[in-house]
Amino acid sequence: MAASPSTTSPGSTSTTTPLFPGREALVAGVFGLGHGMAFSFVLAEMHLSTGQLVTSLLGFNLGTELVQLLLVCLALPSLLVLARLRVQPALRLAGAALTGIAALGWLADRLGLANPVARAADSAGSHTTLLLAVLAVTAVASAARAMLIRRRPPADPLPAL
Repeated sequence: MAASPSTTSPGSTSTTTPLFPGREALVAGVFGLGHGMAFSFVLAEMHLSTGQLVTSLLGFNLGTELVQLLLVCLALPSLLVLARLRVQPALRLAGAALTGIAALGWLADRLGLANPVARAADSAGSHTTLLLAVLAVTAVASAARAMLIRRRPPADPLPAL
């Protein structure tokens, strides 16, 4: 069974209707604790010494946070540009649907039901260099577009005679 993101997807549903309004941090914390416990059980099975266990946990957590920060920095410029477009609600719903479908595929995979959705999602994750390159190019293009729009002089409200 391949490693995968969360097998449940509250994020895919909350793009349309908040499931826990005002409690997003609590929900994220509970999911984080659940994943952390699962990871700690895997480490416990490895029979590491205390020092190795601390080093492994620290390295994993710092690495995870740094990658998340990198992905946010790469995705945020594009998302800010998309937020201003008319097509944004449709794109948001399509992204949420894809996330939900991938989560259901991974859940079925964890339950022992082989399915093409989990294989396709895992396959997409195996192309990380390409995905990061696309995110980086999109981020730079979005940031450049935003700077160009800010530098344009305001349109003259009075027509020239």
